Amino acid sequence: MLLLTISVIVLIGTMAMSLAVINFKMKKTHSSFKQCFYLAEAGIDESFIMTIDFVDKAVNYALSKVDEFDEIEEPVNSILDYSILSLENELIEERRNIVFIKAFKNFIKGNCTDISPNHSLITELKNNESYVVYNNGYPKIYPEITENTDYFLIEVKSTYMEGYLKEELTLKYKIFIPNYNDYIENTDLKPVDIIRIIEWKKER
Repeated sequence: MLLLTISVIVLIGTMAMSLAVINFKMKKTHSSFKQCFYLAEAGIDESFIMTIDFVDKAVNYALSKVDEFDEIEEPVNSILDYSILSLENELIEERRNIVFIKAFKNFIKGNCTDISPNHSLITELKNNESYVVYNNGYPKIYPEITENTDYFLIEVKSTYMEGYLKEELTLKYKIFIPNYNDYIENTDLKPVDIIRIIEWKKER
């Protein structure tokens, strides 16, 4: 009876120990998955913050180009007849908007020849080492940009891998091309107001 009792106790103890070890391993794996997910998400979040900062610079650059345009146009307007001036003002407003949009697009695409360094948004986002969360090769950031008539479409994939664990997240958003009048009529307009997230997903 004593041997039987001891055998049962040992068996129960062994089973309890095995369950505890399995439970510990499962919790550790789950914790590692969560850590991979959060680090991949951190890469996505940081890329979005970098985009907001870059768009802010693009707007300021475009506004400075309009100021340069006005400096050239003002002396010309001062010698125009008043009857012509009204019509000319409408044309100038249109040309200001053209200057603004062109400068904004050029800054996003890295086509500005009068500033240094002249980086595009995609170049900034591709530089993984510029991310605060980047460590030992991860997360890996894969951005793509597509230009459309009224907006830029940005798709950013952030991948974090640790051992056999891998998490990949994708963020898609649009940067709408603003008009010059948007910033003149609404002084509270911020870069984040012209960016719209259209998709956030975890890759399977």
